[in-house]
Amino acid sequence: MPSVPKSGKTSKVSNSLNRQLSMYSQMAAAAGVSVLALAGASEGEVVYTETHQVTQTSFPLYIDLNHDGINDFMLRATYYAGSTGFEVGLDASGIASNRVAGKRVSGSSGYFFSAASALQAGTQIGPRGNFSVRFPFMAVEHFNRIGSAYSDLGPWTGKGKGVRNRYLGLKFVVDGEVHYGWARLSVTLGHQRQLDDVIGTLTGYAYETIPDKPIIAGRITGPDVITEHTETGKITEPAPLAAPVPTPATLGLLAKGALALDLWRRE
Repeated sequence: MPSVPKSGKTSKVSNSLNRQLSMYSQMAAAAGVSVLALAGASEGEVVYTETHQVTQTSFPLYIDLNHDGINDFMLRATYYAGSTGFEVGLDASGIASNRVAGKRVSGSSGYFFSAASALQAGTQIGPRGNFSVRFPFMAVEHFNRIGSAYSDLGPWTGKGKGVRNRYLGLKFVVDGEVHYGWARLSVTLGHQRQLDDVIGTLTGYAYETIPDKPIIAGRITGPDVITEHTETGKITEPAPLAAPVPTPATLGLLAKGALALDLWRRE
């Protein structure tokens, strides 16, 4: 702001002008509070990656959650043929110290399995989540050795119809600090007794940059969300929040006294 030239004379400020300057100070102070309130929004960010990848047998699908060149998680289409039958499935697992949210579930035969949770949008993923299981499966189709009978197992089977836009809860370690994230997937089941009968489609994933801070599954908009597009390499920054700036018309209200301040507060 340009400096005001000094006069050789000392002038006395009238009471009226003094009141107007006081109101201007209140307006500026109120705007300043807005700036300070918004400053905290940049302290943490959610980095969201938009993608479209499909699982394939014999080709693991890796997720590098924070794009540092190190794979953090793996999705794997599975296949097994044994004396009791034929199984096709989909697994999710963390690499190294990373973990996928899940739990122990019991099958119809009485055995316990580690299953990856199929979280709904809006679920909070954080320190209170269960990340104790290793190598959890998502969905499995089991076919009898003879005949066409089959059974489905796992939270991602959707009672045989599959699921759409569910979320894996992710816990991963960067430089010794724990961060949380999610991966959005849809799972389809073919029931055709063949490879890739269970298919996972990864359409996006995100993580919170602040260690130990929970993240909300599926939230991809907001002043703290950065979006990365894997297909184009484009990065979409969050829209900046700015404090209200007095317009010329607003400054013109200043001369109207107390009514001006009241009108300005209502805007």
